[in-house]
Amino acid sequence: MKRNISDLLDRYPAENLELDGRTPYSPSRIKEITMNNIKNMNNVEPMDLKPNRTAKRFKPARLLIAAAVVAALSVSALAAGRMFGAGELFQDFFAAEDGSLSQGQLDAIDQLGHVAGETAAQLPAAVTQNGATITPLAVIADENIYYIRLRVEVPAGTALPDLDGDTQGYYQLPATLESPEGSYMEFGYNQVRTILTDDDPTDNRKEFVLCFCTLEGETDLKFNDGVSKTLTISGLWIQSPDKEYTPIFTGDFIFDFGLSFQSQTISLDAEGLTWHDELLDYTNTIQSLSLSPLSLTYRVDCSLPVNDNIGPAFGDIKIVLKDGTVFFSEAQDYDAMRQYIQSSPVTLPITGEPTGVFRNYIPFDQPLDLSQVDYVQYGDNKIPVNAG
Repeated sequence: MKRNISDLLDRYPAENLELDGRTPYSPSRIKEITMNNIKNMNNVEPMDLKPNRTAKRFKPARLLIAAAVVAALSVSALAAGRMFGAGELFQDFFAAEDGSLSQGQLDAIDQLGHVAGETAAQLPAAVTQNGATITPLAVIADENIYYIRLRVEVPAGTALPDLDGDTQGYYQLPATLESPEGSYMEFGYNQVRTILTDDDPTDNRKEFVLCFCTLEGETDLKFNDGVSKTLTISGLWIQSPDKEYTPIFTGDFIFDFGLSFQSQTISLDAEGLTWHDELLDYTNTIQSLSLSPLSLTYRVDCSLPVNDNIGPAFGDIKIVLKDGTVFFSEAQDYDAMRQYIQSSPVTLPITGEPTGVFRNYIPFDQPLDLSQVDYVQYGDNKIPVNAG
């Protein structure tokens, strides 16, 4: 049977974490994370936030499936009458608890994003149905990841309090993102819902961030290519601890996002560099490697034989800033792999046809200021970064 113990290899421990067999998306900035089953984009029914664990193949990576992250954020970020940039509007989403982003990180988000009120690239207008209003406030994107910040407002007199998951349940904001037929290969997503503290939980507003991520592997989908993408939200629900669903409001809230984004992706001189897995005795050879403020994208040729139990890791990777700070680091956990092999039907050495070329990416917990990157280290290879 295929198994997934990637939670043992996850580099990002999270508080009150529950998994359904897949690793979480950016949990260091998440107070409460739950994972859902893969949903077809046309399925917008409320989803179980505490599903049973499912058996999957061992894949030591953070995110090998598409995901949509939903976070309800503090409304204090929007002061009446003041115009905010994308950096300020996403700061409370990305910043660690009681922390803040650097000016360089804020500037990077500003350059990536669009906010309501811009004349050059106006966000879709608010939509009101059945007394409820959903307003797009800001979007940021690279080729892999697409963040949308929304304000949800229900009729006066109806409060949207913070919920205790154990006793009151969780907010659900079922959403789909689609593109014109034929624009891309088929893609789906998981939805992770995170509710952060609201400065005024007695009022009738909450703000949410939806994050859509491209699927693992080769795809022609790029979120920053300016192709129209339609976001449909079917309402706001509360899922009780007993998995009963109560609608706060329902409707068809449809927004067309066809924005063009300024790309900040830089390609690194890494072709031909290798990393070797000492335990399983396979080698990855980089074909391409690139950085954006939101993610690292790689394409490698992998010699691990195709098998039913273990999938390839990308390898040991580290991003180091000019001041010596390690922005991101991940290494193969051989102890966890050995434990898995001992408790599974894996027989070493693994034989068969090699995996071959595959593409994937690493999403960052916080935006990366490319101008501050000194080098990327892949295995024993040090790759200088010159981002200006």
